Amino acid sequence: MKKAIAILCLAAMLLTLGACRGGQAPAGDVTEGAADGALRLRVVDGADSGRLVLAGKGGGELYTADASSLTVYLDGEKAGPGALADGMLLTVDPDVTILETWPGQLTGATVRASGKADRDDRGDLCGVYLQVLEDLWREDDALNDGIEYVSVDLSDAPGALTDGEKAAIAWIFAGAHGKQGLQLRLDELKAQGYVDESRLYWENGVLFSIKKAENGADSAKKISFDAEKWRSGLGAILYTGCTAARGDGLSWKPYKPGEFAIA
Repeated sequence: MKKAIAILCLAAMLLTLGACRGGQAPAGDVTEGAADGALRLRVVDGADSGRLVLAGKGGGELYTADASSLTVYLDGEKAGPGALADGMLLTVDPDVTILETWPGQLTGATVRASGKADRDDRGDLCGVYLQVLEDLWREDDALNDGIEYVSVDLSDAPGALTDGEKAAIAWIFAGAHGKQGLQLRLDELKAQGYVDESRLYWENGVLFSIKKAENGADSAKKISFDAEKWRSGLGAILYTGCTAARGDGLSWKPYKPGEFAIA
């Protein structure tokens, strides 16, 4: 019998932390001035619209926030929400209310960020992968007919994404297409009864996966990866040897698709 999953549908164990702290302006980098217990989150998406999706280290650390409700300090100076950018790392002071929803909703938060990109940080790599998934969705769209689920497997993707960032990408992508999101590999989909192993066919879902290309690059400046969209043994598309290079600041240049194959 099919197990009731859903990494993305589990209730998050979220807390309302602390009481409001004083209004002294912070100084220095993203962590300077932050109190103990502060959250360390990345802006995965939504800086342009102000509807932020934020992710931490663990798979359960997935949050949303209205940017206009935040008190923002950039490099120690008070700034508006427009100073935030996708890929930016934030330190969220512990005097924040987190609504017990999934994802958790941050309200009344003071966040601290830096406008200086760390050369070893991957910046907005999540944005690259979200674009890859969207391009795969549009490719051979007949594979999307009649589906209820999308599973996004980033377990072998280059870039050392945190479990929270992987969960955020899967949640954003599934929600953008009105589907239930999973984070299962093909072997897990078979084991849990989603994929009919005898026919090697997923009747009501599609698996999207991104993995490091064989002997490919994996650094803060360049990555190489393969990307696949799979519904059955005879219904799949694959790009091999895709590459993406770092742009200015947090951004990445548009990725270059590799060789295309279809089954």
